[in-house]
Amino acid sequence: MAYWQPIGVVGQPVAYGIGFAVLVLVAFAGTVVRTIVTVAHEGGHMLAGLLFGRAITSFELTDGDELSGGGGTGLDPTSGFGDVFIAFVGYATPPLAGLGGAHVVADGNAWGVLVIGAFLLIASLLIPDINPLALAVTGLILVGVLWALVAGGPGIQAAVAVGLVWLMLLGGLRSVVIRTYRSSDAQRLVQYTGLPRGVWFAAWLAIALVCTWSGGRLLLQQG
Repeated sequence: MAYWQPIGVVGQPVAYGIGFAVLVLVAFAGTVVRTIVTVAHEGGHMLAGLLFGRAITSFELTDGDELSGGGGTGLDPTSGFGDVFIAFVGYATPPLAGLGGAHVVADGNAWGVLVIGAFLLIASLLIPDINPLALAVTGLILVGVLWALVAGGPGIQAAVAVGLVWLMLLGGLRSVVIRTYRSSDAQRLVQYTGLPRGVWFAAWLAIALVCTWSGGRLLLQQG
């Protein structure tokens, strides 16, 4: 089937060109990048909550500047086992997802990246309490991914998948650098553990740097 046709993008102009385009987007359209990355960030909280048996009650995105804008995930119960992991995983999710996506793309399966992304986006839309901004942003991303899956050939699918991977890597790193030190996640982790914000910032930054370096090298390496 054409949908499963492997297409090589590693070390090819598409990987370099889309990477540069996303880098420009990260530098000059931070609000757009932040909003897309926040969907993945909140998705990390959701998956972690489900892992620890929590019911997801709400999902929201909020508009604003770099510090006031963001998102939130409501879990029931609001406290209990797994709180530290659930709070920590948000900022780690985008770069880790980008690294995982880079490996899948490198195996020639861009279609798989899009299928996984579509499945997770659809699951987010099924949350009972989702605010209009979260609904609109998640829905638009889903439409784009589904269009690539249904109407796009292997080249289009590869380009969209690589774009999403670069967004998670570079956008995730940007989010860590700009937002984590004063974030509500860091505040909760300080309350839960007594460890200072700097410890959590360093951990998130290390994950983002390693993922961006490894994922970027994987996409850009020749051969």
